[in-house]
Amino acid sequence: LYTKRMFQLLMSAYSTISTQDTALFLGMNEDDAAYYVQQQGWTLDPASRMLTVKKQPLVTEQKLDPSKMQCLTEYVFHLEH
Repeated sequence: LYTKRMFQLLMSAYSTISTQDTALFLGMNEDDAAYYVQQQGWTLDPASRMLTVKKQPLVTEQKLDPSKMQCLTEYVFHLEH
């Protein structure tokens, strides 16, 4: 659970991060940390030992309140006429 939560935090905070820092945050050795994040879609530059974070697409859920929709419709109607 700790590893998953730290992985989520790293993903939201970094676009690139060293394997050393990733290992420190995840509580693993560098090779295990690099393997773990690569399984999640991150890419490793072997020369610099830097990981490029694969961002997850943001999913936003919008709930439409009918009364707000009615108010918006009336407002737009007023602007057009």
